[in-house]
Amino acid sequence: MKLGQATIKDIAKELNVSSSTVSRALKDYPGISDETKKR
Repeated sequence: MKLGQATIKDIAKELNVSSSTVSRALKDYPGISDETKKR
């Protein structure tokens, strides 16, 4: 990984959530809580 280029997997690992959750939050999926989106 290059400096400054975080992947969905990197973000998920850092936040202790699944990569699917990160993807859905980024796409404003309705099933993701506001608290999770704020992370």
